[in-house]
Amino acid sequence: MSARYDVLVIGASVGGLAAASLLAKRGARVLLLEELLAPPEPSGPLFALDPLLVKALQLEQYGLGFRRRDLKLVSWDEEDEPLLLSRDEPRATARALARISRADAHAWGPFQAGLFAQARALRRWWFHPHSGGDAAAVLANPVARGRFARECLMGADAFLARELETPRLVAALLHDALGGGLAPSEPGSALALIWRAAQEMAGQQGAVMLAQHGSVGMALKAACDAELRFGATVTEIMISRGAAGVRLADGDTIAARAVISSLTRVQTEKLAGLERPAPTRAVGEAQIVLTLSEDFVLPPVLDGARAVLALAPEDYADAHEAARAGRLPSPLPLSLVAEGPRRLVLTAPLAPVAPQEGWAALQAPFAAAAVHGLRRHLPGLPAALTGVTVTPPKALARAGLVQLLAPALTRATTRVDGLYLCGEEAEPVPSVSGRAGRFAAYFAARALQ
Repeated sequence: MSARYDVLVIGASVGGLAAASLLAKRGARVLLLEELLAPPEPSGPLFALDPLLVKALQLEQYGLGFRRRDLKLVSWDEEDEPLLLSRDEPRATARALARISRADAHAWGPFQAGLFAQARALRRWWFHPHSGGDAAAVLANPVARGRFARECLMGADAFLARELETPRLVAALLHDALGGGLAPSEPGSALALIWRAAQEMAGQQGAVMLAQHGSVGMALKAACDAELRFGATVTEIMISRGAAGVRLADGDTIAARAVISSLTRVQTEKLAGLERPAPTRAVGEAQIVLTLSEDFVLPPVLDGARAVLALAPEDYADAHEAARAGRLPSPLPLSLVAEGPRRLVLTAPLAPVAPQEGWAALQAPFAAAAVHGLRRHLPGLPAALTGVTVTPPKALARAGLVQLLAPALTRATTRVDGLYLCGEEAEPVPSVSGRAGRFAAYFAARALQ
């Protein structure tokens, strides 16, 4: 072993940098290993960035900046004018809803109040490093616990249809319930919608935000007191009898007392020599980044908003079925955010998970289907494209409802003592949060004492 550390962190993701920074601030000797030459930068809106992490690391003093805070949600219809749904402007939203449904205009306020009340109560479960217990235990009264039990078994489509009647409105809200490839009628998707609302109840830092491009990774790197090594690919994790270490592609071996990984559970345990069945989930979230020519003008509705292109809840059910069969959905439900006048980030929550060679054949038709779906809203878009980048969905081994109900310790630990997870898969719903890194640092520090 060429060196010895208290903790090795694999991957300079938001979670990896968070874990390394927090442990280093506790006085641990930490080495972070990243195979790329710079921290990978997240794209699109940040709806779950951990406010406690931002505060603890003082990230805004290290360059974290936001183009927009609290993005409005827009239902972008092909014929009617855009429908703006604002978290902090319920009266304005009700007036907008009155154009299409008086019943939904009256229901909007009580619906939001009930959703955020449940989300506020469950934040105590999702935002703190619980070592065990039950999510229902954080709810104070029997009525809330009974409602929670029903919501655990309810699909998000039924949860929304119980309160709202307009398909266009339900479709816009349903987009936020399908993280990690959940089906709209799957048990747990209603709870995922409540989890998403809990992020928006986390204060100004927890609302849906659009960071300045490049500022998240750079701020985390600048705030990190750990030793950083880029261009380092881990090929093996070695853990036995309280000792740990990794082997790099260049043959170097590094010793530590614990290892924290940003990779998926399957990838991490495979590096540790533990074979595990491949994930069975065949649906995930894909992303397309479009760069535009300087003469293209975006519509004003995209300024400070994220638009959802899905006109009916059935679009999501059909898309999920197609993705599970390995086909590209048609129509393709999308959300759209403008990261400046020359850059559009499109997110497809339901896309087929395929091997790398399989996605090589899907990328072009996938991007073409997305651009085709935007043609009515953005005339001239195909001619204005100067670049298209497709990020395929990850094959995450998740269980939906089980992941949302699991205590933080269960999500952060593996079958091997001393080996922890801090990536997207260690979150209740895959997201750029950093909270999993905070939890992994907490459990690793406690084990090192």
